[in-house]
Formats: sequence, structure tokens, C-alpha cells
Amino acid sequence: MRITLVQELEGRILQIDELEETGRFGSEMLKYNVVGGILGAELQVVDHEVRCLYQVRDRITLSEFFGRGDMNVPQLVDLLEQLVQILTRCQEYFLDEKNLLLQCDSMFWDEKQQQLLIPYLDGYDKKVNEGISRLLEKFMDTMNHQDKDLAFLVYGLHSLSRDSHFDLNKLSDFLDDNRKKKVPQNCGAKKERKVLPSEEADRFRVLPRQEEKSGQKPGRPWEKWTVFAVVEVFICIIMYRAEIIQDPVSGGLDLRRGGILAVVLLAALYYYKNKGSTGHKQTGKTVEKAGKEAKDNTIQLVSTCSDETIVLEQMEEQGWMINLIPQDWHRPEIKIRKSPFFIGKDVAKADEIIGEGEVSRIHVKVVADAQGVFMIDQESTNGTFVNGRQLAPWERCQLKDGDMIGISSIYYKVELY
Repeated sequence: MRITLVQELEGRILQIDELEETGRFGSEMLKYNVVGGILGAELQVVDHEVRCLYQVRDRITLSEFFGRGDMNVPQLVDLLEQLVQILTRCQEYFLDEKNLLLQCDSMFWDEKQQQLLIPYLDGYDKKVNEGISRLLEKFMDTMNHQDKDLAFLVYGLHSLSRDSHFDLNKLSDFLDDNRKKKVPQNCGAKKERKVLPSEEADRFRVLPRQEEKSGQKPGRPWEKWTVFAVVEVFICIIMYRAEIIQDPVSGGLDLRRGGILAVVLLAALYYYKNKGSTGHKQTGKTVEKAGKEAKDNTIQLVSTCSDETIVLEQMEEQGWMINLIPQDWHRPEIKIRKSPFFIGKDVAKADEIIGEGEVSRIHVKVVADAQGVFMIDQESTNGTFVNGRQLAPWERCQLKDGDMIGISSIYYKVELY
């Protein structure tokens, strides 16, 4: 089967040359019925070879659409919801959804109508979840990896599509849940809300209460003074018995020495009291300062009716550098200074070329965002390893300084700055 996109005067035509004859129920049905989102073929027979022609006119392929790199979460959710609707229509019209041509270069996007269009090819017979998986993998190559919500959505969908128990209901529920998360609840009214990371919020919520309690007067102050009085009397008795404050002539109490002892005890009491209050004041200042810092770091949110994702946390972009130090000293060091960064043997697409036959054309991808640096296996033939563990295809694994990674059997140590 050969698939060609031909540019004619009246517009683009998708041409598929088949090598063998198959049943034509779908093509005949679509010839007389219009099913939203599904393209039917015009059949031609040339030298005993069946040719299927699809009039796509000025529509662009999904590869071209994805290549722009500006798709956000609501747009991707809308596109995949249209895909689910098309798959559902196939069942309604007794068409086999396995015959939908789920390939990025053969699926089309109508920019005027904002509509997804998929050719129907009798006898194609490919699993739907595998087509969706390939579609998402193609999107991963061009998407904005700094968009956390988009990355989590795509990798979640990809994992779902590779599940052995995949069905349309699960996909539809997943998209519906994601869309609900992105829709603002109170549109129209302008509101401001302060958001703190949960741990910081808990910490600052407890400290003022502790300050308030520590600043309160004791519920029973007479108990404290009674203890001080008992201690002073006890000290005076000891001093008297030791003849320190005793008059050597009369054997009675020496008032001068007793007065000095009283002054010393009062001074000690005053110091103890002021030390405790000073500690409370310093604690209060610390809490007040922490509260101000927390206030300065909060983010004001405005509720709108747009489809833009609301960012709850503002994360600083940090500079980073990665060096991959080869274990074989004959190999060059790999310096990664951009995201995404591709490693493989494809001279045209890879940023770092490793020419060995055991390395796939695009073997692994390294991306960096506010959460850290991640390595993603690109469904390589011989696998990608991090500290001895083989990554699952398209798994997102965070790298740390000192990690040992293996690109097939070629090993590097990670230096992360």
C-alpha cells in the first residue's frame, strides 16, 4: 500500500494505491451518505490496481498542524473529543473503526471549520488504540514540554492508549474529567484569590496561633509568684544557717547583708522575666516576617471565561546544564544545553549523533522544565536504562546528578548543574 499526498489545481488529493482487492462496503456507503468527520474514497482501477482518492482540498495534515508547536490543553482535548465522536459514528453507521486511517500524515484538520477529518479505507484493519498511541507519540515530538498540564495530559493519554483494556468509554471519561478541571467555575465576576503551596500554608497557619498562645498572660499568676517566694525564703534560710547574713555579735539577722541578698534575688527575678518576654517578642517578629514573605510570594488569580489554563503556582525558571560523561573514554562527552534534546543515529533529526547500529534513529529525548530534568525513551529497539532499570517506552524519568544512564549498551554518567 502506497500513500501519497498530491497537489492538484483544485486542491490536495490523498492517493492510496492498494495491491489487492478487498470488500467495498464502507466506500460504497460513504459514496451516498455524508458522515461527519469521515472521508470516503473515490475508487479507480488502473492496471488491475485499485486506487483510492480522497479530496482534502486546502486542509492540512495533523503532522503539519502539530508541527506549529502552539497547541494547548483545550485544543488537544477538543481534537481528541472529535476523534471519539468519529469512532462512535462508525459504530452507528455499521462501519469498522479499525478501517479509519489513524496516521498523522493521513488525517486532516479543517482550519475554517475547526474540524477533524479521517479517511476510511476498507481492509485497513488496524487497532484503534495503536493508532491513537502513534498519534500522541507524533505530538510529543513537537509539543511544548514546558507546559506541565499539557505534558501530564499527553503522557496520561498515551499510557491509557497502551492499556490492554483500552476502550472508548475510558478515553471519553479521561477527556471529560480533564476538560472539567480547566473550566473556570465562576465566570464574569472578577475575583482575587491567594494561593500558597500546601506545606507553606500549613506552616504559616499554625505559627500565628502559637504566637498568640505564647503572648497570653498565665491563667494563674499567683502560682508563679508563690514559687518565687518559697525559693527566696529557702535561700534566705540557707544563708542564715551558713552565718552569711548573721550578725556576728548579736547572732541575729544582719539587715545590711539581708538587704544585699534581697537586691540580688530581685535582680535575678527581673532578668528571668525580661528574658522570657524578649523570647516571645523575637518569636512574634519571626512569625510576622515569615507571614510577610509568604504574602509577597502569593499569586493573584482572576476568574475569566476564557479557555486558558489557570496557573496556581508560579515557578522560577532555573538555569541548568547537563553533561553526559562516557564510561568509554574514547567517546565524546555529550553536552546538553537546550530542551528538548534528542539523541540517536538519525543525522537529520538527532541533536547528538551516536552511530552504532544498536542505537535507534531517535533513541531518547531529554527535556527540562521547572520540575527538573527528565529522560524519555522514544520506544527504542534496545532500550534506555537509568541506574540499571530499563525505562518503559515514553516513560518520563527524572534525572539526578550522578545517575548512570545507558543508551542501549553505551553508558554515561550524569553531571547536572
